[in-house]
Order: sequence, then structure tokens, then C-alpha cells
Amino acid sequence: MTITLDRLPFDVLFYIASILKFDDIINLSHSCRQLKLLLNESTLCRKTIETHAPYSKEARLAQDRHITYGEAVQSVYDRREAFSNAYPFSARIVGQGTAFTYRQGILCVLSGSTIRVSDEHTTPAFFNIDLSRTLGSLSESSTGSPSELKISLLYYSDNILAIHYGRKTRPNNGRILAISTKTDLADEERLLEDIPLESSYKLFVRHTATYLYYGTYTGVGDHGHHEWEIRGVSLDKAHPLPKQTRPLQLEEFFGTDIGFTIAFEIHNGYFYALSNQTSFEVEEIDWTSFYHCIRFPLSKPLCNEVEINTRVYRRQHKEGPIHDSWTDLTIQVDELTNKPFIVESRREWLNSSSSQLRTFYITDIEFPKLTTSTPSEGGSPTPGSADQNPLPIDDPLRALLDSSNNPNFAPDQPRLNWNAHPEFEPGCNPARSFVFSKTKFRAYNFSCSSFIDLVEDEKCCSGVSVGPCLRIRIGSRRPAPIDWEPSDKITSSRNQSIGPPPLGDTWYRHSSIRMWPPPANTCPCSKRLHEILNPRMVSESVYNRTITGEMDERSFVYMVRPGRSYSTDDENALGTIIAISFNRERRDTSTQEPELNSQGHSKDVFNPSYWHWQPGHLCRVQQCC
Repeated sequence: MTITLDRLPFDVLFYIASILKFDDIINLSHSCRQLKLLLNESTLCRKTIETHAPYSKEARLAQDRHITYGEAVQSVYDRREAFSNAYPFSARIVGQGTAFTYRQGILCVLSGSTIRVSDEHTTPAFFNIDLSRTLGSLSESSTGSPSELKISLLYYSDNILAIHYGRKTRPNNGRILAISTKTDLADEERLLEDIPLESSYKLFVRHTATYLYYGTYTGVGDHGHHEWEIRGVSLDKAHPLPKQTRPLQLEEFFGTDIGFTIAFEIHNGYFYALSNQTSFEVEEIDWTSFYHCIRFPLSKPLCNEVEINTRVYRRQHKEGPIHDSWTDLTIQVDELTNKPFIVESRREWLNSSSSQLRTFYITDIEFPKLTTSTPSEGGSPTPGSADQNPLPIDDPLRALLDSSNNPNFAPDQPRLNWNAHPEFEPGCNPARSFVFSKTKFRAYNFSCSSFIDLVEDEKCCSGVSVGPCLRIRIGSRRPAPIDWEPSDKITSSRNQSIGPPPLGDTWYRHSSIRMWPPPANTCPCSKRLHEILNPRMVSESVYNRTITGEMDERSFVYMVRPGRSYSTDDENALGTIIAISFNRERRDTSTQEPELNSQGHSKDVFNPSYWHWQPGHLCRVQQCC
């Protein structure tokens, strides 16, 4: 008698499932009703979360008993599948505002002197913070007229919103205000910290519930160029910072554009600074590009606590030119290891070919241990030094070097499959792509191994729509099965086995690039989605609009506002904010759920500014939307 998998003793089945990959456990439970018990067994679900996503938000919710481990497993799977396959669970018009910030699932929208705050993952309801009451005691608000005051949103984290507050007539100073966003406080009690600024040139803020750090591009190095200065403030009296008279200056840290050439993040008690630049000027003779990584403890922003690594391998210049406009640089955290990784998107003419290829590169951040022979500023090798930076042997360009050159070189380093995610799978026919001017937003979701673009598609509803349609474009990859063979792998014999990938690496199987939503004439849901994603602008051309966006691993939020007219009213122009969620939301909502008609589509009596997928929608089954 043949023993099938569903007839095995549960202890044996548990052991088999516990060593499978995350997706395999879900797929096994979906194979038959008997094995569906895998997702109902709390011990197995807990082991699955602790093995594959111990540092995810779902893991924290399960640990705090807000959800079960079974719900956590299903939530992680649903979120990753929805993002990877371009099947969002909801899309809605949030409202209008002049600016917004989105992080940790919290959306803050600025409109005049009011900030509207909502948790996009739990409830669509906003609560308002009246800044005129919160900031009534400040000198700027009491002496200046409302038209002269300027408010901008800087950063959100841990129930605290940092804003920049000042006068339009004095744009290069003002102050940083840390505002509590907790719901149980009166507006007069929300001001946590008031930080005056000497300059706000290229101001940025990163903070936790305990420490706030801000930086300006106001320092001057020995070379005469500006450099970043970092200052810290304690938000908790129980955790004071060491007294220091001077800010922490990031010496020889090159780059000025956050998100393109540099990135700043706080993670696991450390402040991280990252740059993909090696100098202020282009080196005429150079071989290798490196990342410049800096970190220091939040509780000790001191020079002797700073760790520096200027030799994190990036690329060889011989790989080909880079289309700098497409470059994106971020620091993202792995849900499995809780380690920060460099995620950089580059569009390159690889090997100096005539065609461009966009690739998303993932690099581990490492800091060498300090030794007595390393420099005092943190232990980083000196760029261009002969002992740490040997030059290539027998390279004809080496003879052209003189004292004016500061080249960088390192031998080629192997780039494993997990280090590089190409936009198009090797060996396949490239999918439709969009030029830079039509790509309004670009990002990479490390936890879902997926990239997302917000594009203007003129072919979507051609002849029906007034202008191009805004659509999201997503491509993803997944670890391939053991017996899978990559399409670009060349073997000497058709029957020869390729064998396993190199140690520490894996083969990946790429999904086809998907566009969402489908054309508006596909079904009523698609029509509603086009109206949500493409809000109308009164007396403005759809070809003249400005789009800004922010994204985390669960949701994508963007704002559409009229394009610049170079008038004084541009800063106060209202934009429409749209939120697209890939998270299966458990909302406490009083909004009527959409009623389905006989074809499985939502009836038009439902709110036209909100679309939500629910079981029973034929759209998702038929890959309609």
C-alpha cells in the first residue's frame, strides 16, 4: 500500500514542513484539504515565522499576540505574492494636501496648518493635528503673518513627526520641531522638542523614539568643499547624549543628493551614512568604484566611535558607462537576518554595448575591526594609498598617472546571483520598457525581491483617455527549484546536469513584468481603478503634473499635483494623494463593503474613490485587475 504525504504521521509531516522554504510550506498546504492543517498548526506556523521572517512586522505582531502565528504566515505570504505579481488588495484616494510623508504604515498629510494622520494598515480614518495650537507659543508663529510661515514634513518614526518650521523670507534657517502623533494627547501637549537651526541647507532628519539626528550640508573640509555635518538631540531625558561643542563632520564623504548618491538611515541603534561616490571630481584615470559606509552608535555620536569602510566593492569601470539619471540608492533591512543591505539601482551600458540594462544590486554592509595600525578617524583605508590600493599590473594607463591623480583599484570580485537582480531575465525577450521622462517613480522592495515603477502609459487607453494613464509596473524573482535550469546557462551536452549553484548562492526564476491596472474598458473595477490612480486636475493638463511617491514593503503612496508654473503659489498648490496597498488589511471600517453583481464585479453604487479586493472578485481570478 502506497503511503501518501497526507497519511504520514503528523510528527513526520511537521519535520518535513519545518525544513522547507517559506513558499513551499504555503504551496504544500494549498495542495489538498488534508494538508491545509499545516497552516492551522500554531507550532509549525511559529517555527515558519521564526525561521524565514523573524524580523518582519508580522512576527512582531504575533509575538505581542495581536495576531496568531498562522495569521502571520498567511499575511507574509499574501503581501509578498501581491507585490510580486502586481495584484494590490486595495487602492483609494486619500484626499488632498500640499505635502505628505509615509513610513511604518503611518501616513501624514499636510494641508495649511493641519496635519492629518492615519494608519494605512489598520483604519482609513484620520485624526487631525492643529499646528496653530501646537506651535502657538513659538516666536515665529506669534510675530509673523500666516502667509510668511512655512511648514515642511521631514520624517516620521515611532509616533513622532519631525517638521521644519520657519519663515519664507528667511528660507535658510528656522527650526526643527518634534511632534508627537499619539492619539491621546491634546494639541498643546504634542511639542516634544524645539531645535533652532543656524542653517537648513539640504536639511534631513532621522530619528527614533529616543534620539533625533539631523544633518546639513554646511561643513567645510580641508579641501575647501562643503561636507555633511550631523547633530544629535535626545528626545528622552533618561537617555542623554554626551556633551560636545562641535557637530560630527563626515570627512571625505562625497555626495549631495539623498536617494541618488547618498543615503542616511537609523537601524538597530546605529546611524548609517552611505555614499556611492569616491571623490568630488571625476577621476580621469580610475578602475574601481566603492561604496563609502559610515556608522556610529546613536548614544555616542563621537569621533572615536565612528566606524568607516571606504572599500565596500561596488563595480569596475570597465563594466560600462552608467546612466546616472536612473540611479537610486537606499539602505534596506533583511526580514530574515535584521542586517542592513545596500540596494542600488543602476542603468548601465554593460560591456559598452549599445543597449542599456537596469540592474538592482544588493550588497552587504560590513565594517572591519579596528586595529592599532588603522587611522584614528575610524579605521578606513586611505583611498589611493599604495599599501591599501595596489594598482593593476601591466595596465598601460598606469604609466600616465601623476600626483594629480587619485585612482582606486581592486581586483574583480565575484558577483553572485543574489547580488544582482536584472530588470529582464537573461536569455528572454525584454518586456515593454519606458523612458525616464515617463517613469515617475522607481523603487525596489528587498523583502519581496521585486521592483516597482509608476509609469505614464500612453497606449493603455489610447483613443479613450484624455492623456497617458498612470499604471504600476512590477517585476520580481523567486528562488528556483533544485531541478530548475536557467535559460542562459550553456552546457556541453543537452542531457548534462548543471548541478547546484555555487556555495552561498542560488538560482532565481524571474516572473514576467506585469502592468496594473488593466485598460479601463476591461471591466467596471478597472474603470474605477483608473479614476482612482489618475485623479482629475481642474483646468490643468495631464501632461503638466508633478508626481512624488514613497513606499515600504506593504504600500505605495503617491501624490499628483499640478506642474510647476514658477509662481509663488506653487508651494501651496493642493495635490491628490493615492494609496495602493499590497497588504491584506484587517480594517475596522464603517464603510459599506462593495456588493458584487452576477459577474463578480463591484456594483457602481460603492464609493468610487475606494477599491478593495475581496474573496469572490472574478477580476483577480481572471487576471483582470
